[in-house]
Amino acid sequence: MKYRLDKKFKSHFKNLKQVFLYVINDCNLSCPQCIYKPNIYFNIGDKEIPYETAANLLETFHSMGAKKLTILGGEPTLYGKGKDKNLGDLIELSKSIGYSYVRIDTNGIFDDEYLVNEKIKQLDEISFSIDGYDETTNDKVRGEGNFLRAINNIKKAVTLGYTANITACIYDELLEQKNEEFELEKLIYLAESLGVKRINFHALIKDGTPIDLWSGDLEVSVDKWIEFYNVIVENIEKKKYKIDVRIPQHFVTKKEFDRNPDYYGFCPAKLGERVLVHPDGIIRICSGLLGTAYSVADYVGKEIIWNSKMTNELRGHQLNKLTPCTNASKKDFAPFVPLCFSFKPLQNEYVYEKILNWDNKKN
Repeated sequence: MKYRLDKKFKSHFKNLKQVFLYVINDCNLSCPQCIYKPNIYFNIGDKEIPYETAANLLETFHSMGAKKLTILGGEPTLYGKGKDKNLGDLIELSKSIGYSYVRIDTNGIFDDEYLVNEKIKQLDEISFSIDGYDETTNDKVRGEGNFLRAINNIKKAVTLGYTANITACIYDELLEQKNEEFELEKLIYLAESLGVKRINFHALIKDGTPIDLWSGDLEVSVDKWIEFYNVIVENIEKKKYKIDVRIPQHFVTKKEFDRNPDYYGFCPAKLGERVLVHPDGIIRICSGLLGTAYSVADYVGKEIIWNSKMTNELRGHQLNKLTPCTNASKKDFAPFVPLCFSFKPLQNEYVYEKILNWDNKKN
């Protein structure tokens, strides 16, 4: 069954390309930097999206043009445990509907037998969250013993033929330099040794969005980030690393932004190219608003209803003009301006590069 669509919702998402399905408000870890923890600790209604509801949502969004699906949480491998339908069934269903790229984001803390499930094997990508290059640097934020458990599952995933990747949060300690290299580069080398295809970084920067309130006290300064970003991008261009490294630019000078706003002004909220769907019936666009009352729509009964209240997240956006990140522009970063933290140019991302062709705007 497809949902009945509000006209405003259908219009805004006429260029829908991807779905982020937060299937469960539960996790087997409690990481201080987790931006999703308000949804876990203050859960209203269903803790997970009922299977039939998820199926109807996926069918609806695919009919609107969505091609890529990311399943996450919470911890998605907990989805459907003890029920007739679980994560494997949801993955199998999404492929049968026609999603051409299906991936999950997991902390990797699950029974390794999970990976031999034929339904799970239909994934196009499994991304493991690792936040350090050894037990000390990872387990200080992810809990004792979790580094080795996740690493073992990464190795098994690679052995079984999965396209396995690593997603990592960059915190202050990883930007320390020793022997003319950043400590974080050890995480890149670890990823290379494990046989993963790519490492994808998120920076813990307090940029003025609501997630600042619950992303821990591990933040990186803007100046330090810009210095680090420039070095890593130069290393990528020199092909120093053996795997793809994806890293957000985050900031650019106002002068440079004004030179090419059509490129630097990338904003999923304005483009309507993604939806973030939660168990409590909320649909968002910007992940910087996780844990807040802001949203763009709700799915209720058999309908997707546009949020016409003061809490519509698009209020305040100049929808017909590409600007620096509206949600992060409440702070003064002069001479820099903030960019969307999904802005990762020239880094081989499925939707950004292959479908939106955004890199062609660079000049």
